Amino acid sequence: MDKERFRRRRLMLIKAAASVSSCMVMLYVRPRLQRKRESISYGPIEARDKKRIAFLNNQIYKDDITCLTTLRLTRASFFGLCQVLRERSLLRDTVHICIEEQVAMFLITVGHNLRNRVVAAIFNRSGEPVSRYFGLVLHAIVQLRDEFIRPPSLETPTRIAGNPRWDPYFKDCIGAIDCTQVEASSCKNVETAFRGKKLVASQNVMAAIDFDLRFTHVLARWEGSAHDDAVLVDAIECENGPCVPQGKFYLVEAGYGTKPGFLPPFHSMRYHFTEWGDNHVRDARELFNLRHSSLRVPIERAFVSLKRRFKVLDDANPFFPSATQVDVVIACVILHNWVLSQGTDCFIIPEINWKPKPPSSQIEHTHDDRHMVEFRQALADKMWEDHQNYHRNDADFLNTPTYYHEMATIFSDGVPPDVHAKSVDELLAADVAGNEIVTGGNDTFAASVEEFTLPFPFPDWGKNGDSSSSKASKRAKVNNDEELMHLMTSLDNLAKAIEKSECVDTDVPEDLWGNLMDLPGFEEAHLTHYYAHLVENPAIARAFNKLSMSNKMAWVARYIKNHLSE
Repeated sequence: MDKERFRRRRLMLIKAAASVSSCMVMLYVRPRLQRKRESISYGPIEARDKKRIAFLNNQIYKDDITCLTTLRLTRASFFGLCQVLRERSLLRDTVHICIEEQVAMFLITVGHNLRNRVVAAIFNRSGEPVSRYFGLVLHAIVQLRDEFIRPPSLETPTRIAGNPRWDPYFKDCIGAIDCTQVEASSCKNVETAFRGKKLVASQNVMAAIDFDLRFTHVLARWEGSAHDDAVLVDAIECENGPCVPQGKFYLVEAGYGTKPGFLPPFHSMRYHFTEWGDNHVRDARELFNLRHSSLRVPIERAFVSLKRRFKVLDDANPFFPSATQVDVVIACVILHNWVLSQGTDCFIIPEINWKPKPPSSQIEHTHDDRHMVEFRQALADKMWEDHQNYHRNDADFLNTPTYYHEMATIFSDGVPPDVHAKSVDELLAADVAGNEIVTGGNDTFAASVEEFTLPFPFPDWGKNGDSSSSKASKRAKVNNDEELMHLMTSLDNLAKAIEKSECVDTDVPEDLWGNLMDLPGFEEAHLTHYYAHLVENPAIARAFNKLSMSNKMAWVARYIKNHLSE
């Protein structure tokens, strides 16, 4: 029995040793066999590399205008950015692609909102390296956030210091905070939450910006339907949120509410420039809102400049995953601050050319902090008192019609109001002069008519080189004068043309409302708004009513996008 057990154990050990030996032989022989096989030969890449280098030199690096148009950065900013990424070891050159080409592919993608296939065709590469290097460059740029997105300076901004409009009232202001909508792609089950002010899915991006147009804080992950105040509260509660030092404050819109460190304008008062027109301020609150609005212009300029430079943020449907969409916003903000550190360019809108945006449609919050409310009121009262003292001599002339009639006579470029006025005596004198012509008078009537300009040639009566006084007087041939008949006919045609021009067809089709309500896929409020537009423009209404169903839907969709998308 023991011998049989020993024999089985011996056979098992022999089999195990044989298996190990065969595996070792296979591991040794297989690589040698593979080396003997004929290697796969690839096509020469030297020609393709030459094409890429020629493209970079001729279409990107050629001059500042070409580089700015293609990459949205000047050559100095572009090469400086590549040098920073190379020195920080955030990117590295490879055998087949240098850092400059990696960054160029990324900038073209976000600057023009191009798909990877288009970028691959531009740089003569396949889609995989374009997608891979886009992620590498995006990660490298986001790593610079702590260096280029820094808290604002606590000193009085140069925009405020020494300016009597804001100094000393806003000397402790360190910037402004606002939100902007950036289009986003999301899953169908949460797409409703991402539909806010826009008709498409978007994310609500909150940013703090100083008065030099630099972003000092960015929060980009909230859905588009979230209220701006909720985004601000979340940012404050975050560990790395915007920190407001003691005694300092940010400027915010009225919808954010009055919180410690955040100063909004007064509610239910004129605020935006478009609401003022040529009207003057009437009290302390309006004066405060006017100067508050003018001081917040840099944040609106910064948002517009950012979206002008990077079209991926400007009403463009993104094709990245959700996490990548947030990183793209952060990277674009970092690049914006990098450009400002190198100087301005054509994408930074000068303040003199700035056009203010329309007022926000969000509901204003009423949860106000008592301390900030009192501080705002005291600030407005002080501002109004100084304004009245400074403009004390102008108070007597406000809305006072001083010498208006004299100035109208001197400076008016129109016709004086008494040119066509006539008294009873003048009217009778004209009748007498007319009778003298019929009974054999001079050419007074013809001379008086020639003073006016008619749309047709006026007949030249009795001007044959001789004076009318040297001839015997004759009775005018009223009935048989062909030229007079021509004149009367022309005047009659002119009167009919004027009468016809005044008869404008203002009727709209009777079935316009029914046809409009039959269009599927639109909200009733939008259709009602478009119906009012058609009623105001009868010609457009008649043309619209003759269109097919698909063309009608296209017209309505275009109007909603252009006028009701905000």
